[in-house]
Amino acid sequence: MADVNPFYLGAFAVYLLIVLGIGVWGYTKTSDVMDFWAFGQEMGPWLATWSFVANFVSAVSVIGFIGAVYGEGYTLMTHTIFGLMLGTSGLYFAVDRVRNLDLLTFPDIIASVTGYEVARPIAGAVLLGNGWLYLVMQLVGASLLVTAITGVPYEYMVWVIGIVFIVYTVLGGLVSVAWTDFLQGTVMVGAVLLALGYMIFDFGGFTAINQQFAALDSAYVHPTGEGAYTAIGIIATIVAFFGTIFTEQNNIVRIAATRDVRTAKLHLAASGVILSIFYSALVILGGATTVALTTSGLAVDNVDSAFPVLITDYVPTGVGIIIILAVMSAILSTTDTRLHSTGITTARDIYSYFRPDSSDDSQLRVSRIATIAFGITATAAAVNPPGTIIELYNFRAVLLTSAFLIPVYLGLYWAGLSARAILASIVTGATLGVGTEIAGGLFGVPSTFIGVGAATLVLIVGHFLLSDTEPKGGTMAGD
Repeated sequence: MADVNPFYLGAFAVYLLIVLGIGVWGYTKTSDVMDFWAFGQEMGPWLATWSFVANFVSAVSVIGFIGAVYGEGYTLMTHTIFGLMLGTSGLYFAVDRVRNLDLLTFPDIIASVTGYEVARPIAGAVLLGNGWLYLVMQLVGASLLVTAITGVPYEYMVWVIGIVFIVYTVLGGLVSVAWTDFLQGTVMVGAVLLALGYMIFDFGGFTAINQQFAALDSAYVHPTGEGAYTAIGIIATIVAFFGTIFTEQNNIVRIAATRDVRTAKLHLAASGVILSIFYSALVILGGATTVALTTSGLAVDNVDSAFPVLITDYVPTGVGIIIILAVMSAILSTTDTRLHSTGITTARDIYSYFRPDSSDDSQLRVSRIATIAFGITATAAAVNPPGTIIELYNFRAVLLTSAFLIPVYLGLYWAGLSARAILASIVTGATLGVGTEIAGGLFGVPSTFIGVGAATLVLIVGHFLLSDTEPKGGTMAGD
């Protein structure tokens, strides 16, 4: 504790107190379950935009992506970020259909497409796995950063951060989440741009950064890392991250929370512009971080530690505080959203299926209990994480895209598609996608292609085998 920087520790403490205060205020504005789940479906374009931006940018984006650039260079822009931005653009063209369904969750959409209510708990189980992984990633990123700047042992800091975000999310639901996101998104984008401005000034310009980055390794500035990524691998990654935008529970909830279709489309368009600028700046900041640490003899063994080391050992304290606020904003704004989603998924998509006559009050209570349970278990797992941030991020991208992208969105646009085939496709895609990701692929084929390909095959074959043996249309409650 002798190396504690009181300015960093003070900034961190004040930040946590502010978001807790917003959580308490959000509790006073939450009168029923729809307020807790979806802001009463009254979210306007300005709040929706910044909430989406803040939710989108996470520990993966700031710590994980800068760590990825530190280890592999600008290739991150070629596959992962391109896939994310392509997915955001694609969702804009589907958002009117999604919003006009007037459904709250992604499993609601699947049940509507298939006509089978049992689709809700099946899809909900997949989404809970994804949400839990995302919570672990966020806690790892936040705790690595704060441990580096305060000197507090990592295993203690995980629990401090975990308890704070559990409390304010449980208190106000999406009301608390949206307004903290508004604050955090604004701080995050502004602070990252200021930090990049400092690094550009420090190195004498953008060109100087790139020249020194290339001098370290020419592969760093090559779109494919000079062969480090094959064309099929890049395409698979693009598909994986494209699919996550369409299949994230929190994205669907935010669309449902907007007041109308026009607001839903406007907030996606504005968010896409802001995020494109932000990620371009972030990748360049990753290159500058690599140059700064390498030329200063501050190389790190774990790439996830690159950005925290830049803050503690390279930049001045004033700039460091700005960067810390940016990273904490990115982390907490995404963490609370995913945690909020696990509560909705548990209560709306699983509990209410088995208890269809449950009251709004009981569903609200289940949401809050589930939020606490998932938060605590994710915090416990983050004490000894099962992989790096970017590894966990890739894993859940394969899970979501393999399970949902083809069967759900094809079902939205193909009238009469076999409901049972859709359900079989979801289960097959999730199982094979995750299984081959754990195994490292199969016969050199990326796990995304295996999961999506298997889901597509089962969907088409199943449609022709089952379409004449099942009822069409309408929701079959209790089936």
